[in-house]
Amino acid sequence: MQVALVGLGVMGKNLALNLIEKGVTLVAYDKNPDAGEDLLRLAKSEGTAERLHIVSDIGDMVRRLQAPRSILLLVPAGELVDRVCTELVDAGVEINDMIIDCGNSNYKDGISRKLKYQNKFEFATMGISGGAEGARHGPAMMASGSEGGWERIEPSFEKIAASFNNESCFARVGHSASGHFVKMVHNGIEYALMQLIAEVYQLLRLGCGKTPKEIAAIFETWSEGDLHSYLLSISSHILRLETKSNEALVDLIDNRVGAKGTGLWTAQNALELGIAVPSLVAAVQARHLTNTKETHAAKEMKYAAKSTNKVKVDLEELKDAFHLASLLAYRQGLALIKGASRSHQWKVDLAKTLQTWRAGCIIRADYLDQIAKNVEFVDTLTTESDALRKVSGLAIASGLAFPVLTASQTYLATLTTPSNGHLVQAQRDYFGEHGIKTHNDGTCHLTDLVEIDAKVR
Repeated sequence: MQVALVGLGVMGKNLALNLIEKGVTLVAYDKNPDAGEDLLRLAKSEGTAERLHIVSDIGDMVRRLQAPRSILLLVPAGELVDRVCTELVDAGVEINDMIIDCGNSNYKDGISRKLKYQNKFEFATMGISGGAEGARHGPAMMASGSEGGWERIEPSFEKIAASFNNESCFARVGHSASGHFVKMVHNGIEYALMQLIAEVYQLLRLGCGKTPKEIAAIFETWSEGDLHSYLLSISSHILRLETKSNEALVDLIDNRVGAKGTGLWTAQNALELGIAVPSLVAAVQARHLTNTKETHAAKEMKYAAKSTNKVKVDLEELKDAFHLASLLAYRQGLALIKGASRSHQWKVDLAKTLQTWRAGCIIRADYLDQIAKNVEFVDTLTTESDALRKVSGLAIASGLAFPVLTASQTYLATLTTPSNGHLVQAQRDYFGEHGIKTHNDGTCHLTDLVEIDAKVR
């Protein structure tokens, strides 16, 4: 098998080493010659350099490949992807060659590029998760498209991807650019889970007065059982880290959180599609709030510091609440994927999507088994639902901020208890004559049912 790879940054370099280790002959290019030299040095140290060819320009890369060609792009999303595609066309790629964008591109760009390059080459998309470690030893790979070129390289990708229960975490999840949409939602869920863990930490640390090491032990106990997940495990490890003077490392880190855009895209697309993902949106807004002190608006309107209250939280109830809130984040993400698939006619396979998340990726967790077997099982978790209500109330009483925890409770309550939407719709009709529906499904206006004083109106 012969593949080319453009972009030898952290992800590209590690994916390249993974490919050649699994027997793929790789032609690699990066505009920075030092990146190629570094990759070659690593390949020599691992004894796999005979399958690696570093080239100095894209033209040489294209000439070395036998047609039909398979070329992976691991370059920053945006304009650079189009620039590389243009260079590939100029270098002589052909209509049966397949170019796969493996970066964190916006799926809308993928749709546009498929049309833009349809008479030049086959353009496909694939989301990759797992960071540098995953790329090197087995990432989650969310591919999409029906291009014939996939058949050439699918067997190799199945080998380099992570595996769970002897099943590869590579899959073509759906049509068009759905692979990038699925990866985008994966990152939205990632935002929510990271924020949720941070909120549980905050409740235990400031609400209950526990030390980082004590919280690390709690997380470790949870992770040894049904709640085992990558994010919970690394959080436990982080909370145990101390400086040489025995200071908790977490206390020395600046509170502002960075973001690269995929979480924001998830929130934006959910709003555009009219699909509620409040836990995911709350996580995005939580990151924005950590940076508000630096904005002009925040400097013009300051708020005085407030005291917080100590609370007593039952650890078993907290565990149940965390479990359910985590599951709801996945469920919201899957609902968004399903809605987008229906809207765009992607035919996304949710079972295949979940399989790609079972290992190698950042949101991997043992309790995904429960969702994989039956998405609707969340409805049966009565004990966990009661715990989420109770813990959310205690958390709010502490005076601290818990955006994802409370958004998860609100999401569940909205779908399982009487809604207040009837009053809001009545308000809309009162001032805007937007119409109302009665219980017998009839459509009318308030004025058809009652007399409204024109002076009040």
